[in-house]
Amino acid sequence: MKRKMERVFIIIGSLWNLITAFLTMFSYNSWFQSEGAKQFQNAETNLALAGGQMINNISKIIFLFGLFMLIASIINFVVAMNVKDNEIQYKLIIWIGIWTAIQLVSMDIIGFVFYMLAFVIYMAKNKAIKLAQSQVSTQ
Repeated sequence: MKRKMERVFIIIGSLWNLITAFLTMFSYNSWFQSEGAKQFQNAETNLALAGGQMINNISKIIFLFGLFMLIASIINFVVAMNVKDNEIQYKLIIWIGIWTAIQLVSMDIIGFVFYMLAFVIYMAKNKAIKLAQSQVSTQ
């Protein structure tokens, strides 16, 4: 049984993660820094110093999250290229399940839908592969 649909959904999800990673690291991160700096411009010195440090720390976390998404998108692309036809790959099931949960926790609904579709289709085809293998072994 061909696994083309699963590959396509994982690749689309990977591309979506790549886009959101770059948007997070560069666009959102710089916007957050500039807006945060504006909020503390007219504050007293101690508050401005503490606020600036807080903005800096949060900005680093935003960048790290974007970097995490970038690395994961590359991993997902490699995983999609290594999906094998007519075979049940249990590690792949675990990976897609974990990554689907990560997408849901991070509130990336579009990514969640892509990976959930890949997961559901993969599981459905696994059932068909198991039935085909059991019919071949009984004959």
